[in-house]
Amino acid sequence: PARQNQGTTQQPVSLHWRLSLQRGLPRSKSHASPEKGRPTRRERDFHHSHPNMTSPVELRQWFDMVDRDRSGAVDSAELQTAMAAAGLHFSLHTAAMMIRMYDRARKGTIDFREFSLLHQFILSVQGSFNVFDGDRNGVLDRIEVSKALNHNGFALDEPAFKAVFESFDPARNGFLRLDDFIAMASFLSASRSMFQAFDFDRRGHVQLDFGQFVYAASHLR
Repeated sequence: PARQNQGTTQQPVSLHWRLSLQRGLPRSKSHASPEKGRPTRRERDFHHSHPNMTSPVELRQWFDMVDRDRSGAVDSAELQTAMAAAGLHFSLHTAAMMIRMYDRARKGTIDFREFSLLHQFILSVQGSFNVFDGDRNGVLDRIEVSKALNHNGFALDEPAFKAVFESFDPARNGFLRLDDFIAMASFLSASRSMFQAFDFDRRGHVQLDFGQFVYAASHLR
């Protein structure tokens, strides 16, 4: 199918975080609110009025809004909601994968510092998307996606690129939107980290038994 015009170029995405007030303590996430998974009007209005949101003050203000249970950390459901307020729509699975990328304590949540790192990653990926979206139609075709991935440091051979592109383009449209591209880059970043965890000698090759393979695959799904 022909590439479709998706409108104007997306504004840079920013996320807001605050330092955890309960670092090291167990966190219980309660989402009894009927607004679970849906950004409030206040959240959407704040993001629209602060499209770049690069200052620490703005980041913390945004974090205060999306940290709905005031636990001092953001989980995958809250991240998914925050992204939706920014106009990016990710599955809960993808949001959880993004959390794992920076969740050093393996609690399923990220604090201000960790979410700031995620914020920087997303801005970097979006920057590559915008560089190679030459006609400003809001999508990248297959060739543009390959160039943008290389720009972000992901060099893939053709079989690997074909597999990952088709994985994030299940409808076989032949192009990716910004949120598709961010999800793909997040998957590749998580995959690289997992690979490096098993590449003890930094030789660029790993050998896994079945249990190790299942462990690695489970952290990438």
